[in-house]
Amino acid sequence: MKDDAGPVDPGGESPASPPEFPSQSAAETSSQTRQLRFTGDGREYFRIWIVNVALTLLTLGIYSAWAKVRARRYLYGNVWLGDDAFDYTANPVAILRGRVVLLLVLVPVSLAQRVSILYYYAALLVLMPLVPWVVVRARSFHMRNSRHRSLAFDFSGRYWDAAVWYPLSWAASIVTLGLVRPLTVFGRDRFLVTESSFGNRTFGFTGRPGPYYRMYVITAVVVGVLYVGGVFFVLLVVVGRSMATGADPGTAAPDMGAFMIGTLAIVGLVMLFVAAYLRTRLLCYRWNSSRLGGNEFSLTLSFPTMLWLYASNAAAIVTTFGLFIPFARIRFLRYVVGEFRVLQREDPDAYEAGDRQSVGATGAEAAGEFGLEIGI
Repeated sequence: MKDDAGPVDPGGESPASPPEFPSQSAAETSSQTRQLRFTGDGREYFRIWIVNVALTLLTLGIYSAWAKVRARRYLYGNVWLGDDAFDYTANPVAILRGRVVLLLVLVPVSLAQRVSILYYYAALLVLMPLVPWVVVRARSFHMRNSRHRSLAFDFSGRYWDAAVWYPLSWAASIVTLGLVRPLTVFGRDRFLVTESSFGNRTFGFTGRPGPYYRMYVITAVVVGVLYVGGVFFVLLVVVGRSMATGADPGTAAPDMGAFMIGTLAIVGLVMLFVAAYLRTRLLCYRWNSSRLGGNEFSLTLSFPTMLWLYASNAAAIVTTFGLFIPFARIRFLRYVVGEFRVLQREDPDAYEAGDRQSVGATGAEAAGEFGLEIGI
């Protein structure tokens, strides 16, 4: 299941057997509610991460494909549903080939940027028709290499459907000054969910545009208040300090350096709020509106907890010069996975393997390079 295309981000070796957990309550057993569990350890993942970084540097980036698979296998292998863990089966050689192809595309774009900004935007415009292809290929690659109980996920989205919710929706958002952004995000989520499957069962989506608009309106209002109010407060403080130190209040000049630092701090706080609030609400609504056959999902994340995780992880990563990154990922996954439940109304043994076709990793690597949102 995510990151970009399953319920978890990348990770290494899967445990040989499931750990011991307390038995479910009688209510949970009768309703067939199963809670996902995450058993990853920060120190174990740090060892995988630091070796991956070292080998990637020593091989001038060639090992990065193997590093990605090794990391994902560890994280997937520590997410448990019942007595079975998830698995990630991607071939590192396929990922490496995808990165080589991507490099052949990015080099001309980079050269165009150095020659002229007009050539750069022209190159991006020429590449725009490739975006739907990247989305479909990336989603398919990640889903088909994600497994549970030896059954693979899949994605059957088509190029023209992806084109509606990616390049065309971006254009619509620009033309309407963002007014249709919630509607396009709703359409994108519905497309990604309903074209996905697990074994011989297809996912369904019961979401509506209304909640998306509410989330975006709340975000816009809070961001506006935080930004305008914060900048005004910083300006008052700077002007007040300048007047206090100036001999003549009429000629006292504000400290523009302090004003810029204060403004950047406000921008950082606004970005932190958006990351914690909007992403938390969207993630919960997507999963709570998703269905798989007769099964339902429940994800209940707390905004204050997510805000604390984002803020404390960011502070720890900065103060340790990036060494806290693997621990931050484990902290985040432990909380999110622990709040995920599956309301199981179908016998897991009724699921059978679906038709699968191999797909290259070029689209997956391109999606990562350009930051496309293709996962739930």
